[in-house]
Amino acid sequence: MSERAWLALLDAAPAGADHCAPVAGGGVLAAWVRRAKPVRAARRIHPAVLDGGGAPAVVSLVLPPAGAGTPFDDVAVQHARRTLLAGPPFDAVTTLLRDDRHFAGSLLVARGAQVARLRDDPFARISPARVLRVGPGLLGAAPWPAGPVIERYGSAQPWPGDRFA
Repeated sequence: MSERAWLALLDAAPAGADHCAPVAGGGVLAAWVRRAKPVRAARRIHPAVLDGGGAPAVVSLVLPPAGAGTPFDDVAVQHARRTLLAGPPFDAVTTLLRDDRHFAGSLLVARGAQVARLRDDPFARISPARVLRVGPGLLGAAPWPAGPVIERYGSAQPWPGDRFA
């Protein structure tokens, strides 16, 4: 199995994180690239959003509660993806996973004029979003996906991953 990327919003910088950036108002956003889940709060992300040299950014972070289990092929998730792709691109987007079948949140990365559009994050219709100012050294700009695929049996890669394992 290949390396996976993980993201967690934590109170303090963890030892061993591959990337870490402060969040305005307190806490840190930390990321790891490894096969095993590094901390309990971590959720899988698409590795293309990570950049150790990335500039500060504002993000919309959707983190449904631990018991929420919306399947990826649920109409609400598919509609959020389509709605997001119908507008101008952001710097990066990734869904978050706990397993291969369920939507466990999303991360939308914005800079400059894009920041004002974060209040309309379509994934926030599934679960509330938090808009956070994140320091440098964590998030980059990733190619914007051409369009969503429809998962029928899950996905081994957080969207916008373009293929199954």
